[in-house]
Amino acid sequence: MSRPQYHPASIFLHWLVFLLVIAAFIAIELKGQFPKGSEARDLCKSIHGVFGQLIFLAMIVRLAIRKIYGVPQPTNPIPLFTRLAKAMHFLLYALLLISPIFGILYFQYAGKEIHFFGLVWPQFVTPNPEMKKFVEGIHEFLGNMLYFLIGIHALAALWKHYVVKDDTLRRMLRKGKTLA
Repeated sequence: MSRPQYHPASIFLHWLVFLLVIAAFIAIELKGQFPKGSEARDLCKSIHGVFGQLIFLAMIVRLAIRKIYGVPQPTNPIPLFTRLAKAMHFLLYALLLISPIFGILYFQYAGKEIHFFGLVWPQFVTPNPEMKKFVEGIHEFLGNMLYFLIGIHALAALWKHYVVKDDTLRRMLRKGKTLA
């Protein structure tokens, strides 16, 4: 299903996920400021984990909204750019869903409880230090890929806005009239 504008829920969830990703990255970067084993370091990891779980849930809702309401067609459709944009969105969505799963596995392989607003996740895997290290590496790689892809995504949006002069960014910000 296509529409002339992004659905307001799509816009809200796009920017919510953006803010949650920033918060998750800040929390995990702050972790390095504290000594290993300290309460502050563990708190940063826990906060990072909560943001990761929120990202996962927001992405599930975002994909449901996208399925229900669709997305607008490009107003300046260049086939190569349309294919690249679809590939970029697929990769971003996949990473934003898969990375939290590996974060949960990391905590579980470490034998730590995962709390989410007063609830405790059931233990899905048996604690295993080797698997914890392996899963941690995958989670960090996915996080670094997110840095990279989010940067490309932002640059592409700015390029389309200022160079191509289409209304993709305006439609995601709900500002001004669209070109369609």
